Amino acid sequence: MEKVLTRINHISAYILIVLVLLILITGYRQVGYFTFFTRGLANSLHQIYLNIAGLVVGAVHVLLSVRRALTRNKIKGVYINIILALIGIVVVGGFSYFTFF
Repeated sequence: MEKVLTRINHISAYILIVLVLLILITGYRQVGYFTFFTRGLANSLHQIYLNIAGLVVGAVHVLLSVRRALTRNKIKGVYINIILALIGIVVVGGFSYFTFF
């Protein structure tokens, strides 16, 4: 299971790199630099879709990294996994709620 979680952590890091680059490109399009797609598409991608995707992937990456660091310091167990999962759900749910309202 540790190998699978480490693999997911690495994959989420690579996905985060791509998402950050896309967020930068759409942000520059909003101010008028990149013209290969419309400003409306850039606005909706930048403010809603890419942010939520980045939030979810970022939360997965950060929480898996925290879990790994805690395990290295001999703090592990089912309760730690549950607490980290709940923190992830609250963070993603809370910030996603504020994205739409």
